[in-house]
Amino acid sequence: MSRLLSRFLGDRRGNSLLEFAFTLPLMVLLLSGTIEIGNHLRQANTVEKSLNAAALYIARSDNPNDAAVQSRAANLARTGTLDGSGNPLVTGWDSSDSILDISVASHPAGDGDVPVIRLEATVPYVPLVPGLMSFVGITKGIMRLSHEQAYVGN
Repeated sequence: MSRLLSRFLGDRRGNSLLEFAFTLPLMVLLLSGTIEIGNHLRQANTVEKSLNAAALYIARSDNPNDAAVQSRAANLARTGTLDGSGNPLVTGWDSSDSILDISVASHPAGDGDVPVIRLEATVPYVPLVPGLMSFVGITKGIMRLSHEQAYVGN
């Protein structure tokens, strides 16, 4: 019996499998986290580009304070279309928690004031794997982005 036990304890053939089994959950967690961070950056980049397009649309309009212009710009930022008929560019844009604030303020520059269009967006982040963020202690992800553009006119 002792010879069988010593032979069993001296056998090293299953060590790699055992080490792999112990490290696999950590590797999967790190890979999933990396993918989620990449997805978050992709979504934030999409929102930033849409805010840029909407700000340029307002900056090129005749009247940046016009409610119809700002409404079309909000549609452009959220869906990529002026009439809002497209799908949301980012999953969280269609949520009731998303906020898009458009303001026009004057900033002193040189001889006079220059109107500056400011767009501020708060968009909830919708993860690829919903349970992963809560597993690591993050209950809700929110992206807060802004963009400023000087008024150009036609």
